[in-house]
Amino acid sequence: MMIIITTTVVAFFIFFLFFLYACVIADPEISNVGRFCTKLLPKLLYQQLEKTVGKKVLSRLETLKDHAFQLVYLTVVLGAWSIMFCYGYEEIEKSNYINTNHQYSGYIVFLMCMSSFHYACNTPPGSVTATTMELFDHYDYDNVLYKDQLCPTLKIRKIARSKYDRFSRRHVPRFDHFCGWINQAVGEQNYRWFLLFLTVHVGMCFYGSWAVSRVLYGEVMEKDLLNASFFNAITGAEVQADCWIVFHYLFLRHTQLCGIFVLMSVMSVVLFLFLSFHLYITSKNMTTNEFFKWKSVRRWHKKEKQKYEQSLQYAAGKKANHKASNYPSLVPGELSDVDVGCTGPRGELLHDSAPSVTDSEVLDPGMLPTNIYDKGIIANFKEVFYPYSFREEAIQRYKSSLNPRGSSTKARESKPKTI
Repeated sequence: MMIIITTTVVAFFIFFLFFLYACVIADPEISNVGRFCTKLLPKLLYQQLEKTVGKKVLSRLETLKDHAFQLVYLTVVLGAWSIMFCYGYEEIEKSNYINTNHQYSGYIVFLMCMSSFHYACNTPPGSVTATTMELFDHYDYDNVLYKDQLCPTLKIRKIARSKYDRFSRRHVPRFDHFCGWINQAVGEQNYRWFLLFLTVHVGMCFYGSWAVSRVLYGEVMEKDLLNASFFNAITGAEVQADCWIVFHYLFLRHTQLCGIFVLMSVMSVVLFLFLSFHLYITSKNMTTNEFFKWKSVRRWHKKEKQKYEQSLQYAAGKKANHKASNYPSLVPGELSDVDVGCTGPRGELLHDSAPSVTDSEVLDPGMLPTNIYDKGIIANFKEVFYPYSFREEAIQRYKSSLNPRGSSTKARESKPKTI
């Protein structure tokens, strides 16, 4: 039995590490494992499911699929809390190693958990339309990630940092990503609630892991399990305790609590890393969408710079025509607006459509551009927690745009610079 439990735990951690690498860390554009797990495998499974159940049944499942991650979330979270309320609280009451007041603080954490989930799911990110454009038009175009052009879907001007989200069917200002766990696009007006949702759940998982560990540690100390003797149920032989035997004993005696402890310990690490990523990009005034676009730009720039430097070395043996560039505008083609989820983009972001050059011409990509939206860590966080569209200037500009006497033009001319 002990071998089965040990094998199960090791297999779980191996699967978790593989999932973390394949679906989160690996770049599907350069990693075969990442490409298979995030692109090819989902496509193959979808095609097989379509063949099995048919298009009609599959279309009826679309609505349920939209809420699938929310159902998984509610099943796991409510199930874990049910075990704690019905079983864990009884153990806390009996334990001398954790204060019974944690029973009451647990209810507060549970309410915070459900409240943050509710607000994250039901707070819209904002919607850019021809009418509301003045409310969200805060940023200048950087001519790297964003250029003055029309949205091909809604046929309206595509303001800087916005993106059309096909899941929610709206043009989202300061688009970050679409999160399946809350079935909501994350953008300018609800990104702060998304950060709160992550922060609460990171705290919940760390707090829950600590509370359960105290209960289990209390039993080990009170019964002096590390110095106890155990009997092998199969052979009847007496066995001196060690860490694995004690773990085996605790797992059999408190299966529910040990399962919750493993789940919350793993999720606390995963969610902490995910929250750290979002705090990092917030400190740099980037969105998830922009982070991966900049990653593509840097990869392209590094590749072109290497080609240019190699051509300089090769020029001694063969004449080459080196063209210098006064970057900041030399970017190859367009950065695509592919779907962006929690783990990044789902497709190629950068399509090379640079002007063709002859074999003897080598272009110098110039200097790598910088993020013009980065205004310092304090201003960047303020922009998230107090979005521009909630500020008086934007509201007045929006109200002026609704004035039929044409004051919108004056309002736009007087729009304050935010970058």
